[in-house]
Amino acid sequence: MPVKRRIALVVFFIAACMGVGLAAAVFSALSGKGRPDTGENHAIIIGIGNYEKWDKLDSPTKDAEAISKLLTERYDFKKSNITLLTDKSAEKPTIGNILTAFDRNVKDLTEKDNLLIFFSGHSTEDEDGETYWIPADGKKDTKLTWLKHASLIEEYFASPNFKAKNVAILSDSFFSNKLLRSRSISLSPYDLRYAEKIVERAARSSREVISFGESHWAGSPETDGLGLFTFYILKALKDNQLEIIDFENLIFDEAILFPITKIAGTKIIRGRLRTPMEKGGQFVISKLAAAVPVDVLTAQVSPDKGYPGDEFTFAVTTSEPADQVILEMAGKKHIMGGEKTDWQFTTTVDKVGTHAFTVAAINRNGIKGKIRKGSVTAIKKRGEIVNVVAASVTPSSGLGGDAFAFSATTDVPAEKVDLRIGDKTYAMRGAGTAWTLSHAVDLIGKVDFAVIATNEDGVQGKAGQGALNLKPGTAKVVNIATTPKTGFAGEEFTINVQTDRSAAKVNLEVDGQILAMRGKGTDWTLRRKIEEVGKKTFTVTALNVEGTAGAARQGEILTKKSPVPVPDIASATAAAVAPGKGHVGDRFAVKVTTTVPSEKVILDIEGQQTAMEGSGTQWQTIAKIDKLGTSAFSVVASNKDGASGQAREGIITTTKVPAKPVNVLTASVSPQRGQVGKPFTFTAKTDRPAKAAVVVIGQNRYRMTGSGTAWQLQQKIDQSGAVDFQVIALNDDNQPGRPADASLEVFKTRFKANKDGSVTDILTGKTGPRFVDNGDDTVTDLLASLMWTKTPKQIAVEYDDAVEYCRNLKVQNLGGWRLPTITEWKQLTDRKRQNPALPAGHPFVNIPTHVGYWSKSRHRFGPAYVYQMNLWYGKANHQKKKEPALVWPVRFADISG
Repeated sequence: MPVKRRIALVVFFIAACMGVGLAAAVFSALSGKGRPDTGENHAIIIGIGNYEKWDKLDSPTKDAEAISKLLTERYDFKKSNITLLTDKSAEKPTIGNILTAFDRNVKDLTEKDNLLIFFSGHSTEDEDGETYWIPADGKKDTKLTWLKHASLIEEYFASPNFKAKNVAILSDSFFSNKLLRSRSISLSPYDLRYAEKIVERAARSSREVISFGESHWAGSPETDGLGLFTFYILKALKDNQLEIIDFENLIFDEAILFPITKIAGTKIIRGRLRTPMEKGGQFVISKLAAAVPVDVLTAQVSPDKGYPGDEFTFAVTTSEPADQVILEMAGKKHIMGGEKTDWQFTTTVDKVGTHAFTVAAINRNGIKGKIRKGSVTAIKKRGEIVNVVAASVTPSSGLGGDAFAFSATTDVPAEKVDLRIGDKTYAMRGAGTAWTLSHAVDLIGKVDFAVIATNEDGVQGKAGQGALNLKPGTAKVVNIATTPKTGFAGEEFTINVQTDRSAAKVNLEVDGQILAMRGKGTDWTLRRKIEEVGKKTFTVTALNVEGTAGAARQGEILTKKSPVPVPDIASATAAAVAPGKGHVGDRFAVKVTTTVPSEKVILDIEGQQTAMEGSGTQWQTIAKIDKLGTSAFSVVASNKDGASGQAREGIITTTKVPAKPVNVLTASVSPQRGQVGKPFTFTAKTDRPAKAAVVVIGQNRYRMTGSGTAWQLQQKIDQSGAVDFQVIALNDDNQPGRPADASLEVFKTRFKANKDGSVTDILTGKTGPRFVDNGDDTVTDLLASLMWTKTPKQIAVEYDDAVEYCRNLKVQNLGGWRLPTITEWKQLTDRKRQNPALPAGHPFVNIPTHVGYWSKSRHRFGPAYVYQMNLWYGKANHQKKKEPALVWPVRFADISG
């Protein structure tokens, strides 16, 4: 990765300004096609913590579930294509079930498919350097119950029978280096043709492995209970701003590698399996298209009024399937239950008064749509709750549109009783406990209804429920009206029809032609030009949803000959009047040509009529359009006798007046120099109020908070070196204005060494001692960002016992201890000094030098050996793991603050 990163890619700029949608469009332009076809992605995700014979682990199940959830919610993995084997899954991660999952994928996957394998749990390495995953039922001393990586490769991953195109193995524990051909990707996301080239590589087969490199590193509060490896993979997946990315570039990023290396003292391993199936391809994943904002359409509460302590049920519908719906009331947020577009939540209201609430829906990208507000009222109790004890309807079945008799009985006298059918409410008649209503129900199928009683406080009690079964009734035409009643031949007539119940379709038959009328329910219309003189008879028939016709009805139109021709509208055009460009509030010139000279021409725009100016066949007018979007218009011409010919309809479309660009006047950051992983505060000023502002660093974009002309952001920076950034402001049309550029300096380590053994703080410029005695039996090495115990363990132990000792160690409630790497040992020691070979002025005490000290770094002699440090001379050497050595625990120290 380049140290100095500049904003060079147009796709990154547009992604920052306009979101993923336009970034996808730019990607399409780069690749010459739409979303890349890199194959169907499948995954086997394994998380094992509840071992039968091995130590139990807390985080692997959570690791596996989190990886599966994120891949399906944000990337191109279908739930149906993921096999999830955890302590909580129906199929447990036993050796049999894991091998069955591998067998199934060998059988089912094609050369167009890709397979991701993720493993979180115990793994081990034997004396020959062979590595194994341990299934849930693996026995401690029986290798036959372990999953040998070499065997899995031979039988599955590298087998010519395994047709999958790209296979990527992510292991949060050991995976033998000798099984891999060392290879790293040469292509970076900062390459101008990355999108195009990575899609080309995705077309070739690959077998890649990315491994944590040692035993599973357990979760902690700092990693939200997730294993260390998983935590940073999830971070990479969440922070990724590119539409398409390969796993290698995703994980081998400074922001991921640096903290893992410092915390765990290990290096992530990568390589390719030694197989002809490895052809230099790349496993590529694509982000799902940006989800549309989800608006809350309705938010109802039942009852809307009650007493303190009563339960209130909130029911919400959303415009699109939501990822989450949140109800906020009285300063508390509640996550509603439900799925897709229907959500519910029940709670109590404990205080008298009217309590406002808001409901917001969130899509899978975490974006909130339009909210819905409401209120619920709790009042002091005066009367008894009135419950409906019986609700009935007579008859219980019939035809849609028939009248039905509804009746209800309450347990105590009610103030009022309502019948609710669907979203409509009808007041029932009655008094005391007996209530009735005769009502026509113009619906079809099973129709549920509810009867709700209200007491004198306006509080509703328990509702009564019932249902009607309605078949489609035949609709009769009950009324026909024509306008005009008598007109001239060649004039256009409007025929309006009413039916006695809802019709699915209404036809008008005239002159042997059957014409479909427009409308719905019981109201239908048709406009028709009548050329002949005399009486024109027509028949109207209504049909129900089953196509059954009801009783028809006839009508007639009387026409007479006009002494002058009846004009039709030959053409009608509308265009914005310069300098207008078709925006809301602009004036439009409407020009009309009639077939014959006209006496009058009327323009109707959304119900507003205007007499046009002109003569003969040419007419015009100027109309100001204040409505955004489309405005329907119609034009009709008439002759001297008032006879109107055939009208012409059209649409005038207006667009929003473009917002003025918002330019960034100043962009600054504080501090201007700081350490990797620490927050920086970005501030910006704009020349006019902005809708939003973003900070763009490389390919990453970060939305700022604020309003008007003042914007700010607090953000951690995970890259080092000189970092250029840009602030972009968006106007109300989400269009960017002129940006402002600035830079900051980010360094990996805060302190630099001086020749006299002291260190200088890069942030403050102050010089002081390298080692800080924390006063709690720990010492911090400022130069290495490491914390050591002040005194090593005084008894020599074997390597495995040393590892376990560090893993279980707590000093002043601090965990995360481990053995030092040999590199860290070399940083600590001073070979110019002896017994101990430590820097002058160090604060450590009781340092034995007659025995070597363990490191966690493997020696080239093989898995049975590691490096050890001799503190008499400060010289590194090798030692067998079964021999004893001293333990000096170390942990990562965050000294950036």
